[in-house]
Amino acid sequence: MKKFYFIFINALISLLSQAQIVYTNGATVNVNSGAIMWVNGGMNISNNSSFSNDGDITVTKNSTLPIAGSFNIENSSNVSGNGTYSIEQDWVNSATFNAGNSSVKLFGNTQQFITSNNGTSTTFNNLELLGTGVGINRKKTLQAVDATTGINGNLVIGDRELETQTQTFFVLNTNVNAVTNITTPGSEGFVSSINPGTFSRETNSASVYLFPTGSSVGILRYRPVELTPTSANANTYVARLNNTDASTVGFDRTITDGNECDLNPLFFHSINRVAGSSSTDVRLFYIIASDADWSGMGQWQIGNTQWNNMNALGNGISGVFNTRTRSAWNFVNPGDPYILTNVRPQTPVLNCPSLCENSSNNQFTLTGNSSSYQWTFPSNGTLISGQGTSTVTADWTTGTSSVSAIAIGFGGCNSLPGICAPTVVPPPTVLFTHEDDFTDISFNDQTSNAAQWNWSFGDGSSSNSQNPSYTYSASGTYTVVLNVINSAGCSNSSVQVIEIMDDIIIPNVITPNGDGTNDFFVIKTKGLKEFQLTILNRWGNKIFTSSNANEYWDGKENGKPVSDGVYFYILNASTSNKQLEFHGNVSVFN
Repeated sequence: MKKFYFIFINALISLLSQAQIVYTNGATVNVNSGAIMWVNGGMNISNNSSFSNDGDITVTKNSTLPIAGSFNIENSSNVSGNGTYSIEQDWVNSATFNAGNSSVKLFGNTQQFITSNNGTSTTFNNLELLGTGVGINRKKTLQAVDATTGINGNLVIGDRELETQTQTFFVLNTNVNAVTNITTPGSEGFVSSINPGTFSRETNSASVYLFPTGSSVGILRYRPVELTPTSANANTYVARLNNTDASTVGFDRTITDGNECDLNPLFFHSINRVAGSSSTDVRLFYIIASDADWSGMGQWQIGNTQWNNMNALGNGISGVFNTRTRSAWNFVNPGDPYILTNVRPQTPVLNCPSLCENSSNNQFTLTGNSSSYQWTFPSNGTLISGQGTSTVTADWTTGTSSVSAIAIGFGGCNSLPGICAPTVVPPPTVLFTHEDDFTDISFNDQTSNAAQWNWSFGDGSSSNSQNPSYTYSASGTYTVVLNVINSAGCSNSSVQVIEIMDDIIIPNVITPNGDGTNDFFVIKTKGLKEFQLTILNRWGNKIFTSSNANEYWDGKENGKPVSDGVYFYILNASTSNKQLEFHGNVSVFN
């Protein structure tokens, strides 16, 4: 092995040996501006060396040595300067690196590590990730240490994977452009982490800050996050893509506040504001073709261990991505898991009417925030029209039952059902009587809780009075209908057939021989208030009396048929407004 020891370097240096490591071994080395130092093997800044680089140093793997191409700072050495470091293998800092305005380029085509032998974290100024390796060889990996780009430095990810593992990479420069990456679909550069590793950025403006999170664990995914503080105050945020089902790592997707139908089973993010107080627009990215479409976002909160709907209303398109945004998020109860969700529409509020039994075209309405609704009626209700809208009409039979409706939501994610039960009012029980005075009839309503009345007298005439009186123009049989509406608007009717007579009809012959024809002395009349009938024989003796107009003389005296002959009757009666007296004779033929 060839070892090169330097006391100082102030000129152009080219070391092209295929097997060499440069050891400073306690020396003071200066690589001045304009100088180029090319090392095919590695560099060890060791034994309390002081190494200053204002030029251009390239350390390659063009060596047969094991672990060639690394840049090591160790043994209390100090490296400083504003130059460029192009490193093909590992960056190993176990002493002091003062980045100044320098740039470190990790250009290897195999996996490269940023690490330390004693846990020292490196703060770079500019860090640029280069190379053409694929798979694991895309990775520039933090190994057991954190790393940082400084307050004036930039992180250029290119198309590489900056793998923090369980560590954190910090970006202190608050310029929104301090982090850049290639975003060609399928070749994006990104930062990957596993719990509890993160990617951290400082902010001081109300601007969009990119967190280019991704993962090569399982299916390769680049799913960035954008955080936009709503004020220019200082804040610090961290983010990570968890490229797995949240349920497998303790955040059960079935445990929600009830406002979500389903949650993204493919991945979720960890996001937090670890310093500062600015409310923040949180924007998540997804690809419909591979991730499905989502209507909202959820957060697993501390102190409320379930997925909670964030009311993310913003949606948009950015390149190949669709986005969902929660504006002015305040990170209250800031559990760090965030996930894409399908949010249930607002549960509709149903307004059931008060309706009548056996009624038609009753209107049911609801209020909600959806454009389409599905109504369900019980067996005693029949939907007639309006399905899919916020207002429907339905017929109803008897009894009350629940009516429900759901709001049809995004991607088949429907609301919980809104429910109401109509007040079903029975129709009034219609009763009425009438009093006859020949053709003059007085009608008396006996219905309870009636509010409106409509009488039809059977001859084309009608009345809306509760207790009307009516005079028929001719005798006959008439169908009287009373239709009543109660205070609830429910109606019912009752029908009676009445016989109108304009006189009293008294027979003058009866034949009580039991043949069913003309066997009784029947006085046909209507509307009598009082009735007193007396039958006399030829000698003036009473053989029959009755005060009941419906009681008929059967041509007998004391249960025995009278003899054929002429008998006399006297009828005293009254109507509602006059006294009547009739007398005459009746012949009996057995």
